[in-house]
Amino acid sequence: MSGNLTEFEILIKTQMRMLKRFLFHKISDTQDAEDILQDVLLSAYNGFDRIKSKEYFKNWIIKIASYKCVDYYKAQAKKLEIPIELIDEGKLDNRGNVTALFINDVLCSLKHKDKQILYLFYIAGYNQKDIAAKLNIPLGTVKSRLSMAKKNFKTTYLNQESIAKGNQFMKTPTIKTTTKTEKFPKIKPKITIEKSNKKPFSVRCEEVSGSLIIPRVGEKIKWAFYDNPDGKYTGFYNYECVREAKIHGIPCVQIEVTEEDESGKITKSTEFMRLTDNHTSYIAEMHIEDGTFNFGSFYDNEYLSRYEMGENNIGREIFQEQSGVAKVDDSGKDMIINFTGDSCTDIIGRFDVRIGSTIYDTVALFEISLDEKNEYDGTVVIHYLDKNGRTVLFRRFNRNDWGSEKFRGNCLWTDKLADSEAIIINGKKYVHWYDCLSDYVL
Repeated sequence: MSGNLTEFEILIKTQMRMLKRFLFHKISDTQDAEDILQDVLLSAYNGFDRIKSKEYFKNWIIKIASYKCVDYYKAQAKKLEIPIELIDEGKLDNRGNVTALFINDVLCSLKHKDKQILYLFYIAGYNQKDIAAKLNIPLGTVKSRLSMAKKNFKTTYLNQESIAKGNQFMKTPTIKTTTKTEKFPKIKPKITIEKSNKKPFSVRCEEVSGSLIIPRVGEKIKWAFYDNPDGKYTGFYNYECVREAKIHGIPCVQIEVTEEDESGKITKSTEFMRLTDNHTSYIAEMHIEDGTFNFGSFYDNEYLSRYEMGENNIGREIFQEQSGVAKVDDSGKDMIINFTGDSCTDIIGRFDVRIGSTIYDTVALFEISLDEKNEYDGTVVIHYLDKNGRTVLFRRFNRNDWGSEKFRGNCLWTDKLADSEAIIINGKKYVHWYDCLSDYVL
C-alpha cells in the first residue's frame, strides 16, 4: 500500500468518532469493542487499495465494522449453541446484545440450577473444576449439569424463536398522539430550594437527559418553560413514545414531539431515543423545515453537536449516585463547583424543593459538557430528581458569554438577568436562565 498511508490516515481521522460510536453501540463489552476497533482498522488498512472511490470510504469502513460485529456475536452464540445462521447484524440490539435472539429472556426462564451453571461457565468464566469447588459438588456433576443446562437453553431458545417468527407480522400497536395539552399556568408557581442535611440518595433515572421522557412505548410527558426574570410561561413540549423503531440497525423508540411557543405557534418533529439496562440516549431526529425534510442520526457530527451524551454517545448512565467528581462549595453567596475533564455528571446534594404548596425530597443531578464541538458547550442543566427517578424541577444555566445576540442581546447574561442565581463552575460564572415544570408535578 505504498504511498497511501497518509491518505488512509486522513480519511480514518475524519471517521474515527463515528466508527467508535458505531462499535460502542453494537458491542456491550468496552474492552471487546476496543479490540474489534483495532481489528477493523487493520482490515481497512490492508484493504485500502481495493476501494474504487474514496468518497465511499465511510460506507466501506462501516461495512467492515458490521462484519466484525457479526463475527463477534457468532462466536458468542456458538458458546451457548445458538444456531449460527440466526446471527446477523439485524439481530443485534442497541448495545450489541443479542436480545433479538431472546438470550436474556431464555436465561431468565430456565430453572435456577441451569441459570447458575451457565452463568458461572460462560459469563463469569469459571472452569469446570472451579465451579465444582465453588458449588461444593463433584466434577462429574458439574459436567452433567452443564450439558443438561446447554440442552435446555437450546430447546427453550428455539421454542421462543419460533413464537417470535409467528408474531413478526403482527401490527405494532401505536398510540394516538395529541396536539393539545392542558394549560400550564402563565406564571411559574413559587419555587424554593433548600439544602437538606440528609445524605444524598442514589437513584435510577430512566429519563433521557434534557427531555424528561422515558424512552419506552406508551410513555408520555408534557413540560412548560418559565424564563427569568419574571417567571413568565414561554411555551411547552409534548412528548409521546408511539412505537418501537430501528435506526441504522439500532433498536429504539419513536417519539412524536409537539412544541408550542408563547405565541401559540405549533412545531412538530420526531425523535428516536433508546433505553438500555444501563443508559439512555438520543439516536436520531427528523423534521420538516421550509418544506425540506431533515434527518440526522448518531452517525452525523452535526446531529451529535446537539445530542451527543457520554463517551462515544453511549448516553447517560441510568444509575446515579454522588461520586464526588463534582467538588461543591455552597458556603458563599454563589455555589462553587469544580471538576476535571471535559464533562461532568454527578449528584451535588440533597434538596427540599417546594413547588407551590408541595415539598419534594430530591437530589440534584448536575450535568455539563465543555466540548467545543458541542452546540451546548457553555450550558449547565440540573435535574432535581425524586426517589422515583423523575424530574420534579429542571433548571438551565448559561455561561456568562454563551449564545448569540438572539438569546442574550448585545450583553452578558449577568447584565440581561442581573437578579438571577449564578453558579461558579471551574472559575467561570453561569447564570440561571429558565426552569421547566412537567405534568408530573403540575
